[in-house]
Amino acid sequence: MTIHPVLDTAPCGYVSVADDGTMLEVNLTLASMLGYTRAELLGWHLQKILPPGGRIFYQTHVFPLLKMHGIAEELYVALRTRDGNDIPTLLNAARRERDGQRVTDCIFVRMLQRHEFEDQLLQARRLAESANEAKAKFLSMMSHDIRTPLTAIAGYAGLAAGGAFGPLNDEQRAAMQGIRGACDELLRLMNDILGFAQLDSGRIPVHPVPLRAREVIARAETLVRLRAEESGLTLRTDTCDDDLVVRADPERLQQILLNLLTNAIKFTPHGGAIEITCEPHDARVCIRVRDTGIGIPREQLERIFDPFVQLDPIVDVVHRGVGLGLAISRDLARAMGGELRAESTPGSGSVFTIELPAADAAVNALLEQETTS
Repeated sequence: MTIHPVLDTAPCGYVSVADDGTMLEVNLTLASMLGYTRAELLGWHLQKILPPGGRIFYQTHVFPLLKMHGIAEELYVALRTRDGNDIPTLLNAARRERDGQRVTDCIFVRMLQRHEFEDQLLQARRLAESANEAKAKFLSMMSHDIRTPLTAIAGYAGLAAGGAFGPLNDEQRAAMQGIRGACDELLRLMNDILGFAQLDSGRIPVHPVPLRAREVIARAETLVRLRAEESGLTLRTDTCDDDLVVRADPERLQQILLNLLTNAIKFTPHGGAIEITCEPHDARVCIRVRDTGIGIPREQLERIFDPFVQLDPIVDVVHRGVGLGLAISRDLARAMGGELRAESTPGSGSVFTIELPAADAAVNALLEQETTS
């Protein structure tokens, strides 16, 4: 049977095969692809142009698919050329009735270029992962080397401000406190950069366990209360029920809370207030940090969670950072199966909500027994 000229010269191989595997029709493209003439291929068994593995795959996978569904789509099949090389192809095949017998029409599309692209993509990915790993290791070593002297400087400045080395006048005491504050800020920035690098390379482990929200909130509140009072702010914690148990990594949840509370203290003017609340919502627990600070413009609200994003200079001119704290916090919340959201009204303050999965009732009962025993 004569093949239509369009099909004969199409940029893909075509063969029509009888149920016994005999090739009934072959287009010029397939013959050229394999290094044969059309006359040589006609009458051959299909398996003669398949490598050993391809023959097994055709018999155990492709042919049963065709018998059952009448069609096989996007299957990887290698074809063997006259000189013994294998050509990767994508096979699409369909069965039909012709002259009283069942035949299968097969289309083979070469995948050489696609394989090259996939190999290049895989190599690029490995290089990127290696570079990421090297970056994380470098930042880890660098941050350790920087943190050690910074901690010492901050410690000595604190001692000096407290009069450990003799009395200081107000100006000297303020200078020592400024040095200590600058060291603390640098340490926080180093921790943010290291944390982001570790998250980016997947090196920060997250181990969610059942824990009472109230206990984590209380620990975070204790750590920031003095700083809030020094800034002239009121820090309030709403009563959090003992039976509110979340599934979270305690260290990571505290890290998120400290990030949110530190930001609230930083951006809330003297005389303002910060409130921490928690409540159940469906199968989740919501922990909210609410402040009466400067607020965030609506058009910038979602961008604050992007890495290295800072607000407009008018908003954050007093407080500079690298813009990683909220990005890290949201990534950590999501790694624990939760979410971090923000609401804000410029001039009225902001509300940051941590949503985390609630522990089930059985776990809650077990924790209750541990408390009462």
